[in-house]
Amino acid sequence: MPLRATVTFTTLLLLVLSLAACSDPGDAIPPALADLHQRASADDASAQLELGLHYVTGRGIPPDEQAALRWIGKAAAQGNAAAQFELGSYYTLEPHRNWQRAAELLRQSALQNFAPAQSSLAILYWAGKGVPQDRIEAYAWLGLVAEQGEREALEGQPSLQAELSDVELQQAWQRAQQYRQGPW
Repeated sequence: MPLRATVTFTTLLLLVLSLAACSDPGDAIPPALADLHQRASADDASAQLELGLHYVTGRGIPPDEQAALRWIGKAAAQGNAAAQFELGSYYTLEPHRNWQRAAELLRQSALQNFAPAQSSLAILYWAGKGVPQDRIEAYAWLGLVAEQGEREALEGQPSLQAELSDVELQQAWQRAQQYRQGPW
């Protein structure tokens, strides 16, 4: 091999190695999670959520909040209801609190009939966090959760119901009907 070709090859090799050293630290995946990472990298939303949760919990990989947000965010962007719920819940916590972003994500998830998101969204409407305070809307979402047999919703429903008029209860029922039909 001529000297010039050797120098060019060596330069190219050093450049590739330098770029690899600058790669995302999330790419240093333990062998036990290699298959999961491969599926997540191939845009499998369930795998993206699962990998993100590994980064949240530190199960099998060092905890990394930014990597967790990146992977869960990718799954949420694909419409994964559980990922939207996880990301929405993240935005209810300090120091990341963003009630409006939380409400948006929880609503996307709730419209897919994801009970934990419906419950959380009901609370946001009840408290007026990220959305206008609306007892009718809160009751509509709580009713949908109760229909799925969620114990806390079943227990909370009567006290909220007692605070609404018959007209308001009818409005809540109509809204719940719309949500049952889905976002389409």
